[in-house]
Amino acid sequence: MNKIWIIIQREYITRVRRKSFLITTLLAPLGFFLLISASVLISSYSQSRTDVAIVDESGLFRDVTFPDAEDQTVYFHKVEDQYEKLATTLKDEKGKEKKFSAIVFIPANFNISSPNNPAIAYRYAERPGAIKRQFINDQINTAVNKMRLQSLKADNDLIEKMQQRIKLNFESLDDEKEKTGFTDAAAIVGLVMGFAIYISIFFYGTMIMKGVMEEKTSRVVEVLTSSVKPFQLLMGKIMGIGAVGLTQFILWILLIFAVNVLAGIIFGISVGQHSPSMGSMGTQSVDLDEMEMLIRNLSSLPFGQIAILFPIYFIGGFLLYGALFAAIGAAMGEDGDQQSLMVPVTIPIIISIFIAINVVNDPDSKLGFWGSVIPFTSPVVMSTLLPFSPDWWQIALSIFLLIAGFILTTYIAARIYRVAILMYGKKISLKEMGRWIFARN
Repeated sequence: MNKIWIIIQREYITRVRRKSFLITTLLAPLGFFLLISASVLISSYSQSRTDVAIVDESGLFRDVTFPDAEDQTVYFHKVEDQYEKLATTLKDEKGKEKKFSAIVFIPANFNISSPNNPAIAYRYAERPGAIKRQFINDQINTAVNKMRLQSLKADNDLIEKMQQRIKLNFESLDDEKEKTGFTDAAAIVGLVMGFAIYISIFFYGTMIMKGVMEEKTSRVVEVLTSSVKPFQLLMGKIMGIGAVGLTQFILWILLIFAVNVLAGIIFGISVGQHSPSMGSMGTQSVDLDEMEMLIRNLSSLPFGQIAILFPIYFIGGFLLYGALFAAIGAAMGEDGDQQSLMVPVTIPIIISIFIAINVVNDPDSKLGFWGSVIPFTSPVVMSTLLPFSPDWWQIALSIFLLIAGFILTTYIAARIYRVAILMYGKKISLKEMGRWIFARN
């Protein structure tokens, strides 16, 4: 144990003192700051203005107002032009500066009772994106529904009341842990933690693999194995680099928090407003009230439980995959050309992030349960589920299997490592590595 501790200290101090550690620690928050800035700039640039001409040959919508988009991306204009003439003008002006980008054509024989026969057409010179399509479609449907109500002789006040949107309050029946807006807040925090572990496993796993390869190719390992056992060397390297990763991860959290505060001062935004999942929701589905509710509900998440369990899954996932990456590094040739050996290890990591992305939409699903207890996927999937407060027995089972998985992968990695680390001049196959696992001493 003393020798393992010495190796841990050596790995930790050596790597923390490197310039690359300082540079990557400082560059990550800078990259995060640039990501936020790019997000703001791209968001501003992508919100181009679309002017839509409404040609109403039916005359039914003469008194109906088509509201423009609040984010100033879509503007409706009722025009008296002939449709054919306007369409020809738009086609001729394609690629040039023009007054309108598209035409909403309402045919003369349009019937409120059967609005799809003939249907209202949207003819464009510039293709609208998915969010703009959704907005335009919603506005046309709202106008048609308003016309239907008017045909039933309903007064305008009643029509306005009937067209008011309602909001459902999704709350848990069995306890008070789930408030309104809880799910959206939990999904954002869960995905951030899931992606953090996913990236860390790849980043630090690759660091372990390269560290083992460097010692093997420089023949330093031959000197080391003369005084320590290969298993002690393996464990010391994994834990030492793991401690480096944990140190760097904590520093990143502190620095990114500082960058977020700085970005909030400069741009008036926060991380949550520009996270991937928020961006996917679109500006049409999340209004300011919902945004405020979502931010307010972040405080209702079980951060105490998350603060205790997230490091466990971070360390557990790192140790489980770190052992396998070390075994691959020992098995690789001197030129490191056997990248195919990484495939069996990287596939479960990639699958786990796909599961995590899906379980935020259905956290109580069977996919979420099995993904959170299988050791090869649980570090990412359970971290994503922690904000949803899964049952304690599910967490206990997940941790137990994660520990068992770590012991199993360490045993397998040690069996491969002890042979492969001193093998030179031969390309090692997965089949050969399998034989080493079950070979007698």
